[in-house]
Amino acid sequence: MGMKRCIVPSILLMLALQSAALLVAGDVGAILLPSQGQGTLADEAAMAAKKRPWKCCDQAVCTRSIPPICRCMDQVFECPSTCKACGPSVGDPSRHVCQDQYVGDPGPICRPWECCDSPTCTKSNPPTCRCGDEVDKCAPTCKTCLPSRPRPSRRVCLDSYFGPFPPACTPKAVAAGGN
Repeated sequence: MGMKRCIVPSILLMLALQSAALLVAGDVGAILLPSQGQGTLADEAAMAAKKRPWKCCDQAVCTRSIPPICRCMDQVFECPSTCKACGPSVGDPSRHVCQDQYVGDPGPICRPWECCDSPTCTKSNPPTCRCGDEVDKCAPTCKTCLPSRPRPSRRVCLDSYFGPFPPACTPKAVAAGGN
């Protein structure tokens, strides 16, 4: 029992003595101070961090790690210039998908609205949708916000959006007056 307790301290002592011997011998080329031309770990991490290759993303696929590693699966006509690997979409070869990965938050959504209770969408996959919801104020991402025809005090975003079917703002049971 006594022998097991002294194995770990003995190994640590041997490693410390070996490191000390290297320092005394003058082999310090692997140990550099920040003042010797190397930045700190924080500086290196900041330099290694890159900007998100997309401005916004509606179909982010991310790992559950912290920080997450994300890919944006949005289908676009042309990838942004910040995207290094742009390939054709599997579903629609006329569209493209940025194949870059990003470590961190996937960023804001691209849709001109957060949610929509009355969307009008094409039957394509993914669909092109418009939202007919009448709201007090359009989302900041909406480019064309006009007064509603039946109620001019309300607003409607006329932007169309190509992507996954938009999420509903209210649960169907509440909207239908159910439980």
